[in-house]
Amino acid sequence: MPDNIKLTETHVSLINGQRRQMVNQIKEYGLYDFWADYKDFLHGLYTAPFAMEHFTDATISYFRITNR
Repeated sequence: MPDNIKLTETHVSLINGQRRQMVNQIKEYGLYDFWADYKDFLHGLYTAPFAMEHFTDATISYFRITNR
């Protein structure tokens, strides 16, 4: 079951530019559960283009930071 509080905290980290903190929050949430839950969370907040922009930003940021 999605944890909307943790998803909100992670999303706020992304919006505020705290990408390293976001990565840690994603890992704490559970990497394999996070992405599907986050996609659904974003679609509940935004229309499709804006949801996809945030999802893409989070995905690219996560992999850039973790693959350094």
